[in-house]
Amino acid sequence: MDSRYRCRRIHHLKEVSSRLPTGGPRAVVLDFFDPSLSAPLSALRYLRREQPALALVVAGDFSGREMDLYHLGRASVDGVVRLETSPSTREILAVVNAAMATRLADVVVKTVGQDLPPLAQEAVRWAIEKAESRPQVSDLAAALALTPRSLSRELRARDLAPARTLLLWGRLLQASHFLERNRETVENVAFRLGYATGGTLRKALRHHVGCSPTEIVRRGGLRWTLTVFRKRGLRRSGESKNRWNNARSSKWRAQVQTRKLP
Repeated sequence: MDSRYRCRRIHHLKEVSSRLPTGGPRAVVLDFFDPSLSAPLSALRYLRREQPALALVVAGDFSGREMDLYHLGRASVDGVVRLETSPSTREILAVVNAAMATRLADVVVKTVGQDLPPLAQEAVRWAIEKAESRPQVSDLAAALALTPRSLSRELRARDLAPARTLLLWGRLLQASHFLERNRETVENVAFRLGYATGGTLRKALRHHVGCSPTEIVRRGGLRWTLTVFRKRGLRRSGESKNRWNNARSSKWRAQVQTRKLP
């Protein structure tokens, strides 16, 4: 598949739990029509309950069996590789990556969900799932069927961090997850998430998470970054609050206008 992944062959679903490495979300690709899966849908539902952080990807030839895809969705499968289209390795890797991002987002939202209203939950989920595509605030707003201004207003009204901060943390959470993998370098992670250099990513992690990449992994990787996110990343900072409150006063607006004059 890819040098960043360590692939292991599993012959039966009973082996999944014992063969999974520790850390954040991992993925398993299953042959949906494997004869050893006498009741594949039931087996997938059982695996989802037992391994909520595991990205489930199903591979198979679904020609003439499109209803199976519907049932897979109900079984909370994260990705499907359709073998009838003879997918390339790159295409399979894209499905696996997307499935892992979906699972990571689900883990994060379930962890911080009690601290967030539904709109913010969806914003955080989307920010994590799309972190590798370098999204902008306008992209996030469109995904939530809002304008950027409306999204900013909705987040402010709930005393939540601005959209650009949520997008930043989507990248930092993904970075922490990637760094947990033994074969991922800081430079490679930085490239995947749109940072110019590994040094830029290191600076972002130190500033927002308070640790270097090595320290983050030592302290628990994704779990550590998620703890910091709950403490620092969800709410607007005091500086942002004061700026917004001051912006309501005519005196503050007059000062800003004066500073802008040549």
